[in-house]
Amino acid sequence: MYLWLKGLHLAAVLTWVGGLVLLGVTTTALRPAAAAVLLPHERRIAAAVLRWDRRVTVPAMLAAWALGIGLASRGGWFGALWLSAKLPIVVGLSALHGVLAATLRRHVEQSERPAPTWIRHAPVIAIVGVSTIALLAVIKP
Repeated sequence: MYLWLKGLHLAAVLTWVGGLVLLGVTTTALRPAAAAVLLPHERRIAAAVLRWDRRVTVPAMLAAWALGIGLASRGGWFGALWLSAKLPIVVGLSALHGVLAATLRRHVEQSERPAPTWIRHAPVIAIVGVSTIALLAVIKP
């Protein structure tokens, strides 16, 4: 049972991270200038990415959380230093996902609210976060 949980958790995480990076790159690439609006083809791309996010990335994130909690419970890892270091990063990546989805949604709706300037670093933040999590999970310092 443990190997099934681990495999499904890994598949969910890979799917979530792929969608998170897609969301970050799309949000960064379509970030409109001060008064610019999205062109029709840009709006179609953004809408397609948001649909993918709702249908695939969000369920994968929720599955990764549920399976990860199941693995930690089954392994008796709650309280372990590596897991205590990993969880805040996972929470941060979940928050980043929410910020990116909301920012892209506002772009599509042509909201007047500007995107945060740090958003252009979102894909790198996601990759560094996931890499750190992978190292912590494999090495378990």
